[in-house]
Parts: sequence; C-alpha cells; structure tokens
Amino acid sequence: MSPVAETNNFEEHVSESDIKQHGEIIYETNGFISKIHRKDRQLNRRTVNTYTGMWKEDKEDFSNQEETTKLRRENAQKMTNAFYDIVTDFYEYGWGESFHFARTYKGDTFEQAIKRHEQYLSLKLGLNDKHMTLDVGCGVGGPLREIVRLSGAHVTGINNNAYQIERCKAYSKKLGIESRTDFVKGDFTNMPRELDGKFDSAYAVEATVHSPKLEMVYGQVFRALKPGGLFATYEWVTTPKYDENNPEHKRIIHGIEEGNSIPSLSSYEQALEAAKSVGFEVLEYEDMATLKDCHDPWYLTLKGSFSWNGFRMTRIGRWTTHKLVYILECLHIVAPGSTDVASFLNNTADALVEGGEMEIFTPMFFILLKKSSTAQ
Repeated sequence: MSPVAETNNFEEHVSESDIKQHGEIIYETNGFISKIHRKDRQLNRRTVNTYTGMWKEDKEDFSNQEETTKLRRENAQKMTNAFYDIVTDFYEYGWGESFHFARTYKGDTFEQAIKRHEQYLSLKLGLNDKHMTLDVGCGVGGPLREIVRLSGAHVTGINNNAYQIERCKAYSKKLGIESRTDFVKGDFTNMPRELDGKFDSAYAVEATVHSPKLEMVYGQVFRALKPGGLFATYEWVTTPKYDENNPEHKRIIHGIEEGNSIPSLSSYEQALEAAKSVGFEVLEYEDMATLKDCHDPWYLTLKGSFSWNGFRMTRIGRWTTHKLVYILECLHIVAPGSTDVASFLNNTADALVEGGEMEIFTPMFFILLKKSSTAQ
C-alpha cells in the first residue's frame, strides 16, 4: 500500500463552516485582498473575538497570569485554530509560504535564508527518496515543499487547521508534487493511531510551541517514529537571559505569546527535559540565533526601515498594510476584524524585535533527537 493510501483513510475533510468562513477561494494560491474580501463577515468577526478574548484578562491584570495560562493550555487547539483562521492570509501576503524565521548570513536575501534553514533539517535528518517523513504542524507547507524537492522524500504534513490543509493541497497540485506529499487534518498532541511507527524521521519548524506542553507533542512524535528514527525541531523558547521577575521581560514575552497563539513559552532547559521525558535521546542542540561575525540578526527584517526587497515585512510595509486594511474595512470591502488582526500582528512584530534585541527569546533553538532502535 502506498504512503498516500495509508494516510488518506483517516484524513478529515473540510467542514461546511470552514468553507463558509474562508470562501471557495481557498484553492487559489494568491490574491490577498480577494481572500480577505471573500471571508464571511460574521464568522470572521466571531473568530477574531474568540482569539483576542483569550488574552483580554492578562492585559487587564498581569498578576493572574498563571490562571489564564492554564485556561489557554486547556483551550490550546481552539485558540490556535482561531489564530490561524485569521492570520494565515496575512502571513502568506507579508511573509510568504514558510511561516518561520531563519539564521541569516550577511549578504543573504530573505528567500535564501529561509530555504537554507529548511534544507538544514533535510541535511541533519539524512533524507532521501526512500524516506517517509512527518512534518509536525506543517502550516501551508512551505518547508515541506522545499524538503520534498530537495531530498525526494515522501512527506506527510499534520495540521489541525482545515484552511491551511487546503492551502497545502493547492500548492502541491500546482507544483506537481502530489505523489510525494500527503496531509492529515489532525491534532499533533493526539495523532491518529494509524501513524504509529510509520515514519523514518520527523521535523517541526517553529510549530510545537502551540502545544499546551512540549511533552504532549514530543510524545506523539516519538510514537509516530520507527525505532531509530530522528526528530529535528526548531523551537521558540526563552533564553537564560530571560528573568521572569523583570516586568519588562515579562511584558515582551507575553506580547510574543499573545501574538502567536502560544499558551506559555518554555525555556532551553524545559524543551530538552521535555524531549528526554518521553524517551528521546538528545543528539545535539544549538541556539541558531546566536550571532557570529558572519551573521545578521534574525529579526532584522522585522526591524528594517524602508526597503523594496521584502517591503511588506518592514515596519513601514506593515504600517502600510494596516492602513490599507483599515480603509478597506471601513468601506465594507473586507470582513470585520481584519484591522484588528493587522494591528495585533504589528504589535507582535515589535515584541519579537524587542525579545531578539534583548536576547531573552529565540525562535530557532535547534534540537536533534533520536528514538532508540530498541524502543517500540
């Protein structure tokens, strides 16, 4: 039986409410204004309110953060689904198909850095055309497609957001790689049993941070791997320079969490311990945000001023997008709530820059893990 046939048996299909919210345009691969214009007005407003409502209490009273963090962990899937329903079109428009940062060398274009960051995973996992690989939290599939085209491996992406799954399918069809890709609509903290022991390797690109706790998703990846399988991941974590008793540090990290649907960021040590606790052997780890003379800061694009290259990602580009969306929403051309999304994404970008400059946060703590060859 082919890898595709095996996984298609338990794939969930897009619901009528998903299609109603996003419109039939989900099968197209571009058209930012068209996509946010086609969204259902009431459903989009409700989804924005669902997401922002989970953070309202923290904004009003930071002292109760432990309780609100617990609440977000309990509702992590609902929160993250709402988040990606409202931000996916903005991400694709402003950032591209790969929703992640990258170690950047001086002289790199943004695209070169992004692709190298993805190719590094393929290199570390030793992928080839005989491998079956799992992309844990695949987004709209940017890294997945790069890895497939580089290595020839068959890659299955798991993602709990129906809209993003449909975007993945549209891109695979457009690029002619449907036979080397498959997509499962499912919760990566509760993977279908049919995935047990199916994969030679797995990777995650800044995705497992959405898990209520890292142990939950790591345990599922461990179960999905064959004995001896490798798992490579880029994690969003706080660094040893983060001081949870420093109000400024706490404000910045909370801004990063709020703007990226993160129940609570882990630290270097917590990420490594989570992996060990479910049975993984830690082969290597590195904070790839640590700068050497040949590197530019990972957040430089977000901090940048005017630039034609990557204009949409710069401060002035983000400000321009926000104003454009505001005008379109006032004219009833785009769905209500679109301006709120543009606004909180701008605030998030500022928090990410602050966290990077203060070196209290990294989006690229690389960990390479191994499942023992004797493990079941």
